[in-house]
Amino acid sequence: MKMSKIQQRLNDKLLLVLADVEQEARDTLSGFTELSHTVAFDCFPGSLLVNCAIDNQDNLSQAHSEKAEKKLQKVLHKKLFRKGILLKQPEQNLKLVLAAQ
Repeated sequence: MKMSKIQQRLNDKLLLVLADVEQEARDTLSGFTELSHTVAFDCFPGSLLVNCAIDNQDNLSQAHSEKAEKKLQKVLHKKLFRKGILLKQPEQNLKLVLAAQ
């Protein structure tokens, strides 16, 4: 299905922000492997789910103990807000996950 012009603009803004969040994750998380996201624009921004994959359980535990998930959620929230997109519950929009082996 083709995106409307509004959806395309939202997607462009989202991709710019996700590139920044990915760079932040690379700089701060040991074992960071990739950032992926899913979104349904008819329920946006509530439908946005960003996953930051980490290579092993030790690095994931370390990231949780350093509260890295909360920090990245704040980065995502702040950067989207600057683009005019408000996340109501950023803690539900970004998660740290174990990378698939």
